[in-house]
This record gives sequence, structure tokens and C-alpha cells, in this order.
Amino acid sequence: MNNLNYLTLVAAIANFVLGLIVFLRNPRKTVYILFGIVGLVTGIWCLLNFMFWLSPQLFLFKSQYAFGPLVVISSIFWIETFLGKLSRTKLMFFSALLVVLFCIPLVDGLVISHLDIASGSQLIFGHGPLFDIYSIVINILFLYVAFRLLRERLRAKGMVKKQLNYMLFGMVSTGLISVIFIFVLPFFGISLITSIDAQSTLIFVACSAYAIVKHRLMDIRMIVARSVAYTILMAIIAAFYVVTVLVLERALFPNSMDSLNYAQMALRAVVTLVVVFTFQPLKKFITKVTDKIFFKQSYNPEKVLDKLSHTMGSSIVLIELMYKTLNILIQDMKVSRGFFVILKDKDTIATTHGVGYKNLPKINLKDIHLLSENSIFVFDELDEGSKLKAVLRRHDASVAIPLKSSNGLSGILFLGEKSSGDMYSRQDLNIFEIIGPEVAVAIDNAKSYEEIQKFNAVLRSEIKKATSELELANNNLRDLDKAKDEFISMASHQLRTPLTAIKGYLSMLLEGDAGEIKMAQFDFIKESYDGANRMVALINDLLNVSRMETGRFFLDISEFDLNKVVEEEVNQLKKFASDKDLKLKLDAKKVPMALGDELKMRQVVMNFIDNALHYTLDGTVTVKLYPDSEDADKIYFEVNDTGLGIPKEQQKHLFAKFYRAENARRVRPDGTGLGIFMAKRVIEEHGAKLIFESEEGKGSKFGFCLSRKEMELKQKVMPSLNMDSVTPKGVKDTEESKEEEKKAVEAPKEETEKEPEKEKVAVK
Repeated sequence: MNNLNYLTLVAAIANFVLGLIVFLRNPRKTVYILFGIVGLVTGIWCLLNFMFWLSPQLFLFKSQYAFGPLVVISSIFWIETFLGKLSRTKLMFFSALLVVLFCIPLVDGLVISHLDIASGSQLIFGHGPLFDIYSIVINILFLYVAFRLLRERLRAKGMVKKQLNYMLFGMVSTGLISVIFIFVLPFFGISLITSIDAQSTLIFVACSAYAIVKHRLMDIRMIVARSVAYTILMAIIAAFYVVTVLVLERALFPNSMDSLNYAQMALRAVVTLVVVFTFQPLKKFITKVTDKIFFKQSYNPEKVLDKLSHTMGSSIVLIELMYKTLNILIQDMKVSRGFFVILKDKDTIATTHGVGYKNLPKINLKDIHLLSENSIFVFDELDEGSKLKAVLRRHDASVAIPLKSSNGLSGILFLGEKSSGDMYSRQDLNIFEIIGPEVAVAIDNAKSYEEIQKFNAVLRSEIKKATSELELANNNLRDLDKAKDEFISMASHQLRTPLTAIKGYLSMLLEGDAGEIKMAQFDFIKESYDGANRMVALINDLLNVSRMETGRFFLDISEFDLNKVVEEEVNQLKKFASDKDLKLKLDAKKVPMALGDELKMRQVVMNFIDNALHYTLDGTVTVKLYPDSEDADKIYFEVNDTGLGIPKEQQKHLFAKFYRAENARRVRPDGTGLGIFMAKRVIEEHGAKLIFESEEGKGSKFGFCLSRKEMELKQKVMPSLNMDSVTPKGVKDTEESKEEEKKAVEAPKEETEKEPEKEKVAVK
């Protein structure tokens, strides 16, 4: 027997192992079962070849010819199933042909008539009547296999095309060699020397193994790499130990090679220790080298996950998120291309974005909904002819990852084959399973952010539009308000002169300067005089408001006695209080000299007391003046009444210009709402604190806290009237405006002083 025949045994074992590994990977899938059968049948055929050349017998020779068609037709079944083209008609036809081709060689004399062994171990066999027909059929089947593989290879793309390349090369090479040695050479009378045809199956085994390692038809690369690494490691260690011991013992102990002494034992112990201490570094080195060979395109999954997590956590813009995610997959995982399909809702595609495509595939919702039914789809693991595989082929993708979150389907991530030519491993799929939900959440957040941005843009546009409209309306209102103030100022100035004349003549009539008047005439003149006084007071208020609005409101700061001011104002209003049957009490403690505008503060004091008397129908009005117990520079002035009080919901509007509470309007319809407004303004200009408390039906408290320190600070930044200064708005004060303001404050006082004189009027 030729020693090369042992290669036939190696081929048989390799075919058995390869078929078994593929079968055990997925024993429920038809394509894996059929490949296992191909490996089994091919292994049996190789084993029959080995046994025949070990002990040539006619039965074994016939069995080789019987199992040859089994190898070819089982390969046809596997290829047709792999391509998704195994129809029922093909199955029945090739099954019947298989039975016929298997049985014919076993019948004596039909294919092989006899077998002789000539000198030199050459085999001579006789052809039966069906040998030529049998040979032609086998060749046709072989050509059919080659044609089918070649045709599908031309149509295929991506990973399938690479797989078919190896399958085509391996099967065609094996088939050609088998046909030549089994049928062609014997046809020309050339005898076989050894089973070259069976050994040729090693080409198929090698191509399949390379496809497994290179393109990851199965995840056994780690096993192969580690096996090679440990084999090399153990060989190096064994060789090092044996060679080192032999060389050193021969050099150091040349005369004691037949017996083992203590020195030799010590030497071996030292070598053993060296081996032990060098084992781990050597292991790392060999592992590193084998990893470079078997894992050229490997990556660190933890680093990839960290990068993806960081990207999803830091990118809130959708287009940036998609681009960075695809970039990581392409650079680190060696994915050739990929693209996102993002859904706006269940029935609307929001956007698509891809990297590595010249033109993105056309997407339809039907395909998206079909792919959303599972977690991850891998093209190579789908049955040929299935709708899902057709969808992936149509989109030129090897993997489809549905992006699902608690909100539902956010989109689909399509990935092409790996640029390294490898198939997607379990490690790759594990990463996809981890990042799928995370990417979906990140996309949902990015979409929400985009919606917020769009809403903000619309909102800003609407706000800008509304703001411009409000600014226009506000400018119009300011113009109207300015025109109103100018009109009030002009009208007030124009009305003061005739009203002054009217008041003067009415006063003279009441005092008897024009002679005696009748009692009935006195009442009419008195009513006219009071009306003129009210009109003057209103005009004075309007003038003060006008000055405030036009910047001619100023303070004439000086020291004054607030005790004296409060006492005088209380005395002036006592008669008015008694006429209303009200009690007006003064509780005044000695306070230090105040710093401010005496005339304006007098008007505030008078206004608070006068309002309290007007809006108190029954009860007491108490006026308090006292210093702060902790800060001697602070003076408190308060007016407490038991009057109407102010409704809580109306209190926030109380100090607005021309505003009056509803209950106040019912009690005093002729009020203007300007007194409180001006009092608040005067208090604020003095740097004082306004005091206000009120409860409807129980009364109110009005007052202020005047601080000399605050007024001194105010005086530093606001020049006094005596310096002929410019007001805060740049309007120069005049003697006329100063005189008008003094008259406006003193008018009520003058009227009060004249009241006693009315008793002296001569009445007829």
C-alpha cells in the first residue's frame, strides 16, 4: 500500500468531523442537516477508498462507484437548499436518480465486470455494459452542480458571493479530480496507482475550513486559535526541556550518561524552574502572535460599547447621533456600510441617514413593519426564499436591527457585510442586542429635542410677532399718554387762572365785601365756593401727576419738624371729623428732626388722614407718630381707621394711577384715585418704606417709615432745588413750577384756615 493512502484516511476523518460540527451547530435547520449528510457520505466514500487500497476487493471497488453518486446528489440537495431553489419536482427526480445510481454499480457486471491486480500493484478492471452511460450521467450531475454554483455566484452579492466562491472552487476541484481518475483515465486504459480522487476531497475540506475561519460560517475561530496556540506552546516547552537537559548533561556530565546522580537531578530541577517561570510570558507571546493571525480584524467589545454609550449619552442632535454611531460601527467593528431608518410614528418615516452608500436603498413601511417582528435578523441565518431574506437582499444589508424602546419601534438599523469578509459572530450579535434599545432611547430623546427645537422656533417667531405688535401698541399708548399728560398740564394751567378768580370773588361775597347777602343766597354761594375748592384740588393733583410723568417732579430737601406737621394737619381736620361724628385721635411721641421735602410730606400726611376720615363711616381714626426703638434715625407715621377696608383681590391695584376700589367709589363717587398714587411716589422719592395693611370691613392702615440715612444718601445723588439743578429727566425747574407746587400743597390748608371766617359773613 502506498503511504500516500493515509491521506485518504485523513480526508475521511476531516469530512466526518466537518459534517458533524456543522450539523451540531443547528441540528434543526435543513441546510445544516444536509451539509452534515454531505460530510458523512463523503467521509464514507473516502473510507471505502482507504479500505480498498489497504485490501483491494471487488466489493469495495463497487461500493466506491455506488457512493460516488451519493456524494454528488447529496451535494446537489445541500446547494439547492442553501440557494432556496429545492423544489418538490427536483427533490423527487434527484431522489429517484440517487436510488438508481446507487444500486447499478452493486449489480455484478453492469458497471464493473472484474478486478485484477497486476505486477507493480497496478489495478486492472473490466468495464460493464452500463459503464459509459453511468460515467456520462455522473459527469452531467457534476456539470449541473458546477453550473448552479457558477450561476448563483454571478447573481449573488456580499457575503453570499464570497461563500459561493469557496464552495465552487472546492467542489469543482474535487469533482474534476474524481471524474478524471474514476472515469476518464480508466476509459483510456490508465490504471490507478492510489486513491487520488478520494484524497482530492481534502481540497473541499480545506476550502470549507478556510470559509469557516475566514468568513465565520461558525464561531469556531476561538477554538482553532487557542488550540494552535497551546499546541505550539507545549511543543516549544517540551523541545526546550528535552534539548536543554540533554545538551547540558552531555556537556557537564559526560561520564555519567547511563546513571542519574544528584547533580543531574539538580540540573533538571533548575531547568524545570526555568520552564515554569518562562511559561506565562511565553504563553502571552504565543497567544499574541496567534491572535494576530486568527484575529486580525478583532476588537475590544467593552471599548466599543463604551464609545457607543458615550455617543448616545452626549449626542442630542439626531443627525449627529446617527453619523457617530455608524462611524463607530464602521471603524471599530469593520462594518462596510450602514444606514438608519427613523420613524416619526407607526406609519410615517421621519428620515434616513447612511454611511458607505452611494445611493440609499428605497424604503417602504411594509418592509419596516415586517422587520419589527423580531429582535435581530442576520441574512446568512435566514432561510432562502423567506420574505425577510428578500427584504435584506433588496436593501443590500446583512443585518437588520429593530430599534425598540418603551415607546415602541423607533426605527431600523441596517448594516452591510463586514469589510474584513468575516461573517457576523455571536460577539457582534451580542453587541447589537445591547445597543439596540439604547440607540432607540437615544433616538427618541433626539426626536423629542428636535420637536422642542421646532416648537421653540415657532414659539420665538410668534413671540417676536406678538412682541412687535405689543411694542407698536405700547408706543401708541405712550404717545397717547404723553398727549394726555400734555393736555392735562395745559388744561390745568389754563383752568387755574379763571378758577382762582372765581374763588376770590366767591370768597369776597361770603365775607360781605360786596354787601350783605340773603341766607338763601349764602347757601348757593357756599356750594359754589366748595365746588371751586374741589376743582382746585383736582387741578393741583393733575398738575402734580403731570410733573411726575414729564420729569419735573423734584424734592426741596431740608430739615423739618414732623411732630409739628402731623399736629397741624390733625388740628385742621378735627372739625371735618366731628362733622362726621368720628373720633380723630393723635398718639405722637417726640421724634428727631426729619430730612426731606416738608411740603410734599405734609401733603402725604394730610392725604392719609383725609382718606381715613372719608372712608370711615363709624368709629375712630388714630394717627400715630413714633421713633424706631432700635434705630433712632427711623421715624414711623401710621393712620389706622375702622372704616371700609379694601378687598384683598383689589389691593394689588390700589396704588395705580386713577384706580379706586369698588366700595370706595360707592362711598365717595367724586374721588380721583390720584392722592394715594402721589403719596406712594413721594414716599419712594424720599427713600422711605410704605406701610399698608387692610382687611375688608375692618379698616386699614396707611403710613411710612422715614429714614434720615436713606434721605442723606438720596441727597448725594439728587441735587436740591436751592442749587437750581436739573431734575432726573433733564427738565429745568422754574420759579413758576416751584410756586405752583407750593400752592398745590397749601391750597387745602388755606381753605381750612378760612372756614372760621365764614361765621363773620353778613347774612341778611
